[in-house]
Amino acid sequence: MTQSPPLSALELGALPKLHVYVDETGDRGLGRGTSPFFAMTALMVPAEDDWNVRVTAGGLRALIHVSRPETTKPLHWVDHFKKKHADRRLHAARSLALMPSAKVTHVIVPKDSARLYRGLADGVRFYNYTTRLLLERVAHAAKQWEGGPRFAIVRLGAVKGMDHTDTAGYLDWVRSGRVQTWNVPWEHIKWPPVWLGTDWDGIQLADIHAGLLHAALTGSASDELCAENLLLCKHQLHRSPTGRLLGYGVKVLGDARFVTERCWWKKWSVA
Repeated sequence: MTQSPPLSALELGALPKLHVYVDETGDRGLGRGTSPFFAMTALMVPAEDDWNVRVTAGGLRALIHVSRPETTKPLHWVDHFKKKHADRRLHAARSLALMPSAKVTHVIVPKDSARLYRGLADGVRFYNYTTRLLLERVAHAAKQWEGGPRFAIVRLGAVKGMDHTDTAGYLDWVRSGRVQTWNVPWEHIKWPPVWLGTDWDGIQLADIHAGLLHAALTGSASDELCAENLLLCKHQLHRSPTGRLLGYGVKVLGDARFVTERCWWKKWSVA
């Protein structure tokens, strides 16, 4: 079967838009006192359904700030969805799960695996490489989107103390073909991506998706309850056209058993 010729820049720009919001969980250090993993999460929403982002974020803010439901103060997983607030976590997961056309992809970096890669010892390189892995999957998702290819507009949560011009430069270097990226359709992402504050509703929701993942991965591998809220959103995980999850909606850098040997993995991986 012959492949279709690549779309021109004009044709790509005319494609339906896909709004992508990205946030992270865990820290980028590799010392023994750091978090056991680092992860980045992308929430992908068709532009015509982006109103769901605003409605969902607004509803959760009204839940959290009950005395001031009109507030626009940003939502933060670590501030507003602590373990003691089990009801809030459940409400958040249910609200996210109700977004009908949203898709999610996670890149997970277990620190024990990361320590085997000399280049990841530097926190900036660690972040840059993880961002690359995530955006590769976003590009594929945009091209393979159900109903036809899309043009992704990517907004990432700004990271305190990071020079994102360095990240943008690295990503430019990657997408220019200096390294092999195995036919990643970079042209399906509007360039460059931008880093923004948490006043963006979509970034707040990406933060909550990342928080649900964090709660599951910091629990015992034999404890299914720690993942019960994450499982409510499993239908939103991006998959390959053949239905494959690992490597697409869930990418683990290094030893995938960090995720796949958890008791809840089979439930999470079934569409």
